[in-house]
Amino acid sequence: MWSCVLVVATAALTLPQHATSALTLPQHATSALTLPQHATSTLRLNKRATTALNGLEDSPLTKVRAVKDGQVLLPCDMEPPLLNDSTHLVLFYHGDGGTPIYSLDSRSVSLERASHWAEQELGGRAYMRIGRNQRGLLLEKVQLKDEGDYRCRVDFLESPTRNLRIRLEVVVPPGTMTITSNYAPDTRVEGRAGPYPEGAQVILSCQVIGGRPRPQVTWWHEESLLDDVSEVMTGQVTRNALFLTRLTRTDLNKTLTCQAVNSNLSIPLSEAVIIDMMYPPTSVRLVSGSEGQVTLTEGVQRYLTCEARGSRPPARLQWFKNGLPLNHYTQVEVNGEVSRSRLTLTPDSADNGALLTCRGFNPGLPDIVLENTTKLSVFYKPQLELQLGLNLDLDNVEENDDIIFKCIVKSNPSITGVQWAHNGVPLRNNMTQQVQVSRDTLLLKAVTRNSSGTYTCAAANSEGASTSNPLILAVKFPPTCRDGQQTVYGTARHEQLQVPCHVQAYPEPFSFRWAVNTSTGVVDVALNLTRSTGSTSVVSYTPQTHHDFGHLLCWAVNDLGVQHQPCVFQVIPAAKPESVSECRAERNTTMPLTYVVLSCLPGWDGGLNQTFTLEVRQAAKEEVLEAFRHASDPIFIITGLKIGVEYLMTVTAANSRGSSPPLTITYTATAASADKVVSPHSHTSLLTITPFLVLLVGVMAAVSACAGVAVILARRERRRKTNAKIVYDGQLADAHDNHDVHTILCVDKEPEKEDLMRHAGGGGVIGSFYVNPSSTVLNNELPVWRQTYS
Repeated sequence: MWSCVLVVATAALTLPQHATSALTLPQHATSALTLPQHATSTLRLNKRATTALNGLEDSPLTKVRAVKDGQVLLPCDMEPPLLNDSTHLVLFYHGDGGTPIYSLDSRSVSLERASHWAEQELGGRAYMRIGRNQRGLLLEKVQLKDEGDYRCRVDFLESPTRNLRIRLEVVVPPGTMTITSNYAPDTRVEGRAGPYPEGAQVILSCQVIGGRPRPQVTWWHEESLLDDVSEVMTGQVTRNALFLTRLTRTDLNKTLTCQAVNSNLSIPLSEAVIIDMMYPPTSVRLVSGSEGQVTLTEGVQRYLTCEARGSRPPARLQWFKNGLPLNHYTQVEVNGEVSRSRLTLTPDSADNGALLTCRGFNPGLPDIVLENTTKLSVFYKPQLELQLGLNLDLDNVEENDDIIFKCIVKSNPSITGVQWAHNGVPLRNNMTQQVQVSRDTLLLKAVTRNSSGTYTCAAANSEGASTSNPLILAVKFPPTCRDGQQTVYGTARHEQLQVPCHVQAYPEPFSFRWAVNTSTGVVDVALNLTRSTGSTSVVSYTPQTHHDFGHLLCWAVNDLGVQHQPCVFQVIPAAKPESVSECRAERNTTMPLTYVVLSCLPGWDGGLNQTFTLEVRQAAKEEVLEAFRHASDPIFIITGLKIGVEYLMTVTAANSRGSSPPLTITYTATAASADKVVSPHSHTSLLTITPFLVLLVGVMAAVSACAGVAVILARRERRRKTNAKIVYDGQLADAHDNHDVHTILCVDKEPEKEDLMRHAGGGGVIGSFYVNPSSTVLNNELPVWRQTYS
């Protein structure tokens, strides 16, 4: 039986001469393998054995696929068909070659202890598996050359030889995959494709190189197959182009996957791209102005916000005012497809009615622009411009001309009316003065010199009030004498007299003429005796004889002509002033008991400026308690008197020629509610005293005292107007209109004076108190005092 098996084996096994040394058998198997003597050097197939191999085409065929560089088991059933049989020899052949590439020799040993042999070209990549679940030749690191048909020959101890065919197919996975877009054909798409504009037609081309068999290239969106048709299949290149028509916003972030697969043995080659898009904003609006108008206040800073929605990437925002770009804005917020910009605006009145535009656009789509325009309403105070009527010239206005002023008003909100003013005094319709006032026009008919001055118009709204620019109206008129100037001058012969002549004229006079009117006639005064400045001319006049006393005449000349009526000044022989008269010491019920008001009527001043002096002393003593000198009017307020003490009050007038006879009255302060003493006669003695003034003692006393003083002075002024005597020609000013009220303190001891001063002044400082020369008592008002300390 062994000889039969051996014959079969001999007929089936042919080894080249050089392979005899490559076949290694276990040492114990040498005696078990008995070859004929002529076969020990060379085993080869004879003609009959070759013919036997040709009958294997109908043997079982098993197809096996393996991935290149992977591993594969070439199955071979080694199980004996008979229960008591055993496997002696397993040989693997590749292709049509008659030389085995692997052998498993288990003769004389168990299969587990069998001897393995592999040809050198396998490089240790093959090993026979003999486990019950896996039997066959295991190939590792499969290569393309491993592909083809294999034959597994199994020799049994008793059963016939078994031949099995295995066909191995080596699969080469796809090599590389590249995705490109028609928007950038030369640039590989990785990760994100785009961004593409809305409505774009996009072609994504997936190109795969390599793969055996040729892979199928497909496009997928999630689990949905989009395209499985490859347009290009040349050489090693397989390409599938996916057409995307009219992208919409819903295509944003859509994931598209290209997949290449040529077997189920390997993971498909795939690459995913995410569609990125860009599209313009769907809306642009002003957050605080959607109603079409924004209300602002002049000079008040305001922040305005513009918002754009629906743009990817977020829209870029720009601001314009009346079509001109603005720069004071910032991109304050970007959130997804929403962008906001904040404009800092400090409006002025010129911005009222301006168009504010917020413009938004996608930076990648600059030609697609959305904008929102809002009208600005700026609240501001009225702006007024005072203009002169047509064909009028302020520099050439004369009396009896008609003048028209126009008030041009701009305001928001509207004004309620226009107020006209002349030198700050409101104007109203006055037909007597021929003044006609309307909302925006002022008409002055037949103007006079009194119409000269500053004219303005004013208006107000909810934002405030404003006054226009002033226009100064200067009405031209010929010279006239100015009122209120001194018209009587006293002097002596050979004594130079300076007589000023003041005139009113516009424009100012450019020359003056002086003349003297005496008993001998009218004679012009030489020009070298006069000097002129503006509207005043002064003549130096020296009477030489008694015939030179008389009247000086003054004329002025300006562009409108010579003064019609001259200014007349009377020059008389100068003398000492006359004594005051009708002196009264009075106190009413509102005044403290220690107060008294002394007032007299002035006499003729002798043709010169005169002043008045008051001296106060006790009747029982010769010393002067207090005095006040150089008073412009003979009106005095005396405080600090003692109850029951008799006082002598002496008033004297004086000018540069000397003093008048004094007038003295006697006054005793009593506890009666009111006192009144009228001078019965004049005394001739004159005392020398020094002035001393003090403030009123206490606020309440001052209020009640001044109220009483005002009443007395008012009655005194009425008395003056009734009994005043005109001594010389010329206008006299009312004494009540402009006189100084002087306060004098009467005490007879220095400690008493200091104590009174301390209480009157708040107990702090001892000093001298002087009456403000301008302080007056008028219409029950309090006098204004000035206090100084020494």
